[in-house]
Amino acid sequence: MTKGNIRLFQPAVMTSFRRGQRRQEQHTSLLKIKNVRTKKDSEFYFGKRVAYVFKGKKASSQIRSAQNPKLKSRARVMWGRITRAHGNSGAVRAKFSPNLP
Repeated sequence: MTKGNIRLFQPAVMTSFRRGQRRQEQHTSLLKIKNVRTKKDSEFYFGKRVAYVFKGKKASSQIRSAQNPKLKSRARVMWGRITRAHGNSGAVRAKFSPNLP
């Protein structure tokens, strides 16, 4: 067993939607994951879940707040899953439900 730190998440940037020369498909997003440089590196993330976290306008009650129903937050999350690689530079395709804005 190694004594190094275990990373529980890896930050990524949403670069664009999947697209052709004249139109884009909003149901598939392209993500660039930090420290992923090749297609082989991206294979580890296939099937893993992805979270798109953003702040909403108003605070709303959190889902799992049965102990404290007054607990409110502006944070919102949209969940998705990495489906496959996109190109040779380590970018991946991901599908979110609902689609990203």
